Amino acid sequence: MDIKQLSTFQVASETLNFTKSAEILNYAQSSVTAQIKNLEKELGVSLFERMGNKLVLTPSGEKFRVHADAIISQYQSAIEEMNGDKSLASTIVIGATESQCAYKLPDVLKAFKISFPKVRVIVKPIHKFSEIQSKLQSGELDFAFILGEAAGERNNLEILKLSKGRLVLVASPMNKAAQLNHLALENLTEETLLLTEKGCSYRNLLERTLHSKKIKFNSTFEITNIDSLKNCVKSDLGIALLPYEVVKQEVERNELNILDLLPIKEHNICHYISWHQDKKLTPLFNAFISISQKVF
Repeated sequence: MDIKQLSTFQVASETLNFTKSAEILNYAQSSVTAQIKNLEKELGVSLFERMGNKLVLTPSGEKFRVHADAIISQYQSAIEEMNGDKSLASTIVIGATESQCAYKLPDVLKAFKISFPKVRVIVKPIHKFSEIQSKLQSGELDFAFILGEAAGERNNLEILKLSKGRLVLVASPMNKAAQLNHLALENLTEETLLLTEKGCSYRNLLERTLHSKKIKFNSTFEITNIDSLKNCVKSDLGIALLPYEVVKQEVERNELNILDLLPIKEHNICHYISWHQDKKLTPLFNAFISISQKVF
């Protein structure tokens, strides 16, 4: 006898219809029938009988219903006492890249707050995968969102792919490069290259591409704040490689142009969520992962 069988019996004793019970419980009707038969076999009594076309509880079924209701009630009370306060009034610490913090996490946190309004959430912007690994290993972070081509070395981490995104090279509409088609990367070396913080995944991608082609820009600026970097591009200070979701609104408003540039006109990049493999995934933590999957 298990709580699943008791719950099925409880619903069936209310509906007196196995088909309707299956719909409510989201089971196949055969599963409901099998659970009731197994329960009857274990108890050694019949719980239901047919009176013409009608299903009714037997006297034994009526007696057992009282016990089933009491057991389920005690079970639910025990779950609430053991996990309820912890789930409703605990803290989750999250690490994420700045672009994810600004353009992805708000929707995750909004959906999460609806289900868990009392949970305290701390978000820490982190750019380097090595730093994310370290903080997950030490327990400073419960979860970390990662943006990159691949998840990298796992090192005792669970890494779950959430979605695929893309990187684009952008410039101000005033920039002469924005007016040209099929540019070569070598033609842009006179431009100022605006870079995010060292260790950022998409900065690493750009630097690897430049290194492989032996291309060196005459001028580079490092601007760690995404919004400041975008404003500098809009002011025609230089060009930058950024996730599309970061510049989507500006592109749609014609405040920024995507450069027609190969091989990095558009480059796929993925969002991941990560946690330490030894972390116990409570219902609260599993809910956070599930919500992140849906939102991303």
